[in-house]
Amino acid sequence: MAQEPEVEQPKKKLPILKIIVGAVGAIIFIALGAGAAILYTKLTKPAEENPLAIVIERNVEAAESTKTDTKTGEKGKAPEPGTTGKPVPTREQYVTSYFEFPGNFTTNMRGSRRFVQMSIGLATQYDKRVIENVQKHEVAIRSEVLAVLAEQGETEIAGIENRRRIQGQIKDAINRLLTERTEFGGIENVYITALVMQ
Repeated sequence: MAQEPEVEQPKKKLPILKIIVGAVGAIIFIALGAGAAILYTKLTKPAEENPLAIVIERNVEAAESTKTDTKTGEKGKAPEPGTTGKPVPTREQYVTSYFEFPGNFTTNMRGSRRFVQMSIGLATQYDKRVIENVQKHEVAIRSEVLAVLAEQGETEIAGIENRRRIQGQIKDAINRLLTERTEFGGIENVYITALVMQ
């Protein structure tokens, strides 16, 4: 008998296909895990490292800081249920700077043997140069203020309306002097912080 030639059986490709599919699946699984880990770390970073968290925190802080208690007027507390109030109108505001002259202004009153002693403060919403100009020209300003006070009689100093008139006269005198010396006055209010007549 003659031997039959051996027929080559086809090689099984199935195991190779399983290996490739398994490897691709493992790679996808690892990639998904890595992506989830990265996303988790991004979302759990401290607020200073996570821009999304910073925006959320700022919005929460802004909302809390605008809440005003209608009874106490304190910011940061939610109003009690059932209470409402009108919203406060907002407008552009400037910082007011104050300056109080050291010492008093003392002078005799017109037509009298009595004298007046007064302390004066100034206010402006212009920049710091106005106060610097007041300090620079303080001697000349003191002279002008004393001249205004010396023109007042006893009856012209007593009373709120008279004091407001004197404040206006002092403001005008100071602004006039500052305009002559620095080309700009800038004093918006004069306050009498102490007043004694003797």
